[in-house]
Amino acid sequence: MGGELPPAERGGIITPVAAEDYLLGPLDTLSIKVFREPELSFDSLPVSLSGKISYPLLGELSVAGLSTAEIARLLTAQLNARYLRNASVSVSLDRAANFTVTLDGEVRKPGVYQIPGARLSLLQAVSLSEGLTESAKSDEIVVIREIDGKRYIARFDLNEIRAGRAPDPQIQQTDVIVVGYSQFTSLFRLTLAALPGAAGLFIALNQ
Repeated sequence: MGGELPPAERGGIITPVAAEDYLLGPLDTLSIKVFREPELSFDSLPVSLSGKISYPLLGELSVAGLSTAEIARLLTAQLNARYLRNASVSVSLDRAANFTVTLDGEVRKPGVYQIPGARLSLLQAVSLSEGLTESAKSDEIVVIREIDGKRYIARFDLNEIRAGRAPDPQIQQTDVIVVGYSQFTSLFRLTLAALPGAAGLFIALNQ
C-alpha cells in the first residue's frame, strides 16, 4: 500500500476530506492532552504570530501548516525520545483563527468570512452571506478548492441538500464558493460539464 497514489492523483477526482485536516496557523489555539501527565496538558495553548507553540520541556515548536494529528505525532516522538516512555498524546483544535471562506456570485453579501471554528457545511457557509439573491440558481453552486498547489472544482445542488437527498459537504480552509456558475468563463463551464454524473466530486482544473 505504500506506493499508492493520493486521491488527487487517481484520475483527478477527490471527495471532501474531514475538517480535522485543518492546518494550523498564527493565533490559533490548541488543546493538548498527555495521558497521566497533567503538567504537559493544556486546555488552550496559543500559536504565536510566528507559528510556534511554547511547550514545557521541548521549548518552542513550529506548528504552522501542520494538522492536529501531525502535531500529536511530533509531540509524541519528541517526548518519547527525551523524557517519557510510550507517551499518549492527543491534540485538538480549541479555536481557529485562520479558517476563512470566500462567497461570491448570487449571494446577498459576497465577501471573505472568518469562521470561529473549524467545521462548516456548505449550507452554513451560504447562510453567512445572508442567503441567495432572488435571481440565484440554487442548483448551480460551485466550490473551488486548492490542494497541494492544484485547484479543483465541484458543483452542488442546494435544493437536493436541503431536501436531504444529497449530503451537506464540509467546507475547508480557504474554499471559494460561487453561486451561479453560468457566469463563469467558457473554460470553467466546459470543465463543469465534464464532471462525473454524481455531483459533489472534485475534479482538477487544467489551468
